[in-house]
Amino acid sequence: ACALGKITKASFKSKHQRALRPFEELHLDLIGPISPTSREGDRHILTVVESNTRYCSATPINLKSDVYNTLSNILNFEAKRFGYYPSVLHSDRGCEFINSTMEEYCKEHLIKCRTSDPYTPHQNGLVERHNRTIIESLRTILTDSKISRQYWSDIVKVSTLTLNQIPSDRSNKSPYKLFKGKTLPLDFFHPIGNPISFLNEPKAPGSKLYPKGLK
Repeated sequence: ACALGKITKASFKSKHQRALRPFEELHLDLIGPISPTSREGDRHILTVVESNTRYCSATPINLKSDVYNTLSNILNFEAKRFGYYPSVLHSDRGCEFINSTMEEYCKEHLIKCRTSDPYTPHQNGLVERHNRTIIESLRTILTDSKISRQYWSDIVKVSTLTLNQIPSDRSNKSPYKLFKGKTLPLDFFHPIGNPISFLNEPKAPGSKLYPKGLK
């Protein structure tokens, strides 16, 4: 009985095989529910990681039922750019990914749905690792900037965009460059939470002593 009580799952070591071309294989997951709810009412993050370039998107959504519309919009947009749909979508067995609507969509576009076995998140380890990085980055930014946590849905988009700029060891190019085919200038990025000044023209005449800028 003592031995049975100490049985643990054996460690699972595997190396993800990259797809041969961008947008050929996507790994999906849903983070949440997240507390507090964002100021837009979002409670989850739909994570999509592209196998070949490691490009990641993190889209805040309200309900699990929003996954299909959000994901199909992403796929349709990128399919127009690449000229083809992905061959494989890899997810867990959550009902937000495994349902008749998603099945019909994948059948229409000749997409194979591959699922992980129950209680085996390591089978979709690529997206699980990105999830962990996204949450750690989000938590750090919110803590350092002291911005209200209700703004997490805005910050997660920025933090994911920043993560996509980190060059990979394999090619020395960023996932953003490999997936989008372009780069963003460094001066595009600014620290989150820094105070800014903006012009505030006085409406009434004779108010020359009042500052024209506000923070």
